[in-house]
Amino acid sequence: MEGKNLFMGIIVIVVGALLGSFIGGFIGHAFPDGIIYDLFSKEISAGLSPTTLDLRVLELTFGCLLKFNVPSVLGILFSAYIFKTFLK
Repeated sequence: MEGKNLFMGIIVIVVGALLGSFIGGFIGHAFPDGIIYDLFSKEISAGLSPTTLDLRVLELTFGCLLKFNVPSVLGILFSAYIFKTFLK
C-alpha cells in the first residue's frame, strides 16, 4: 500500500509540473514582453548538471536537473487537489 501511494504521488507531481509548464509556455508566448512574460517564463533550476564518465568500454552520463516556474508549481498544486478530491 505504501509503494502505491508513493507511485501515485510521483505521477501527480510529474503530471502537474508538465501541465503547468505547458500552460506557462503558452502564456509566455502569448505575452512576449513585460511582467507577465517574466512571471510565467522565468524558471529556477536545481540539481546536478549532466556529467559523463568515460571508461573507454562504457560511457555513463549522470545528472538530474529540476526546472520550476510559477505555472509548474501551480500545476502541481492543482493536480494534487484534483487527485485528493476526485480520485481518492
